[in-house]
Amino acid sequence: MERTATVTILILLLCAIAAQGVPIPGEEGRCKCIQTSFDIIHPKSIRSLKYIPKGLHCERAEIIVTLKNEKKVCVDPDAKWLQALLTAMKGGKQHKSKN
Repeated sequence: MERTATVTILILLLCAIAAQGVPIPGEEGRCKCIQTSFDIIHPKSIRSLKYIPKGLHCERAEIIVTLKNEKKVCVDPDAKWLQALLTAMKGGKQHKSKN
């Protein structure tokens, strides 16, 4: 009887170790963007930008743009217009200081 209990506990511990780090399915367990767009979005129509870094839930970084009409658009983080917009939002090009 003791041997059966020991083997059962050992199997449960091995299952717990194997399950560590496995993403939980559902809202937080997968990428939010099924497909991304390279289409230019006029800055005046953007309400907000949400950056979601890559991680266990998704193997790629995601940017979700919420428009003023409440529509959400997934934008490719490498889109040139988005990079230009982010640079402009940061206040232009950053210059290295000479020290």
